[in-house]
Amino acid sequence: MSVLVSVCIPAYNNPELFEKCLNSILIQDFKDYEIIVSDDSTNDHIQKITEKLKIYNLKYFHNITSLGSPENWNCAISKASGKYIKIMHHDDYFTDKSGLGKFVSVLEKNPSASFAFSYSKIYFKKDNTVYIHKQTKAQLKRIKTEIDFLFFRNIIGSPSAVCFRNDKTIMFDNNYKWLVDVDFYIKYLKKHKAFVNISEPLITVVDGEAEQITHNITKSAKVIVSENLNLFSILYTKRLHHKKSFLFFQELFENYKINSLKELKEVCKIPLNLES
Repeated sequence: MSVLVSVCIPAYNNPELFEKCLNSILIQDFKDYEIIVSDDSTNDHIQKITEKLKIYNLKYFHNITSLGSPENWNCAISKASGKYIKIMHHDDYFTDKSGLGKFVSVLEKNPSASFAFSYSKIYFKKDNTVYIHKQTKAQLKRIKTEIDFLFFRNIIGSPSAVCFRNDKTIMFDNNYKWLVDVDFYIKYLKKHKAFVNISEPLITVVDGEAEQITHNITKSAKVIVSENLNLFSILYTKRLHHKKSFLFFQELFENYKINSLKELKEVCKIPLNLES
């Protein structure tokens, strides 16, 4: 049977948070969904949880060879049959039982829009504090007219905070780790353009897990600087001397203590003709 939403969970170890994520889906008021679990785990703990809960509309797939991020995300999406895709990272969860229904409702009421995103509640595990990630009216207006603005500031947030029409011609680019969500948002919204924003924190994002991709690469100049240069070269080829671009990269290089072109070349392969 066809469903309205495919909730896609790319899982990797951490069974406790996975089960919390799964339970936050099962309590949703909205019920017209399937759950797709693509499991990269090094053990069978995630699988045992899915078997224990006996969820009739859950499809579980274990990857014999770990796909890694974001290919594991794409694997889950590729198996989805729903009209809409709702990605849920295994360490995030719905803030309350109305979240999924609100994502679906706003898209169904706005048929010209194929992409929805909400505020996010960010839970910092290290010190047990919470921050609400919001989008301002000015930011929303900006990305309506210049979607590439997301390169400078990802105002949308985590993929767990989005819901979008199932379009398998647009997938997450496995050449990226740090900017993979930004690259996807820009590509998707350049094709589908219209979006809707929900001014409620429908998703809670857990920050501080040791195995999170973002946790592991924030100190890697090779990853972050290379990806920023690469994506920038694609989006802004004709705007290299834009003031905002200059200030952005000046701060980036300062953060990673890159003080010369020679040092930059030592850190990463440069996709631009920066010597000129």
